[in-house]
Amino acid sequence: MKSQEIKQAIKAKGYTLSMLADALEVNLATVSGVVCGHTQSRRIAEAIAKLIEKPIHVVFPDVDSYAQPKLLKGASRQQGVNELKQLLAS
Repeated sequence: MKSQEIKQAIKAKGYTLSMLADALEVNLATVSGVVCGHTQSRRIAEAIAKLIEKPIHVVFPDVDSYAQPKLLKGASRQQGVNELKQLLAS
């Protein structure tokens, strides 16, 4: 999606980039940078995609790193390891 389309989709939900920045506890320039494609932040991109109810790869199709699965950490990683063990044992 183009930055204007993302901004319009956020506005259609009744929010602003400033409100999103406050909710994510980052500054407006950071959120704006992600929307405009000047900077990358998976956390902010995921929040935007969730807010406008679209998959991240649809909202930001030009950012290859957003299309990659998120790396698992902590308990989620351990669950993945356990699933792999079960898969490989069969």
